[in-house]
Amino acid sequence: MPCYRCGTRQVDPEPGKGSQWRQGVVREHQVLICPACQQAALADLTRCPGCHGTRLIKRLGQVECLDCRLTRDADAGAAALAAGSGARADTGGDSGPPGGGLSAEVARALARVLGRP
Repeated sequence: MPCYRCGTRQVDPEPGKGSQWRQGVVREHQVLICPACQQAALADLTRCPGCHGTRLIKRLGQVECLDCRLTRDADAGAAALAAGSGARADTGGDSGPPGGGLSAEVARALARVLGRP
């Protein structure tokens, strides 16, 4: 995946050194940011509604903050951002259909990914 600002492609880092590239979320899309664009891209990154951090990742239709571990549905966050309000966070509580447990959680995740009601 190239840098979303300049289009530069990421290359493998030298052995023993970590990558200087940064990942983030912009308008509900996972993006990579090259080291040269990181300062300019900071204003574009979506912020966590809980801790206001920018270290967000998107996976399986959810956005998670790597700093405070707050998780929310990506589509719900986009609607809330468009409406100008804060996104409701799903912190893993007892929200959702009854019948908790791993099987219910997997069923909800599959329904969300496959677009089933």
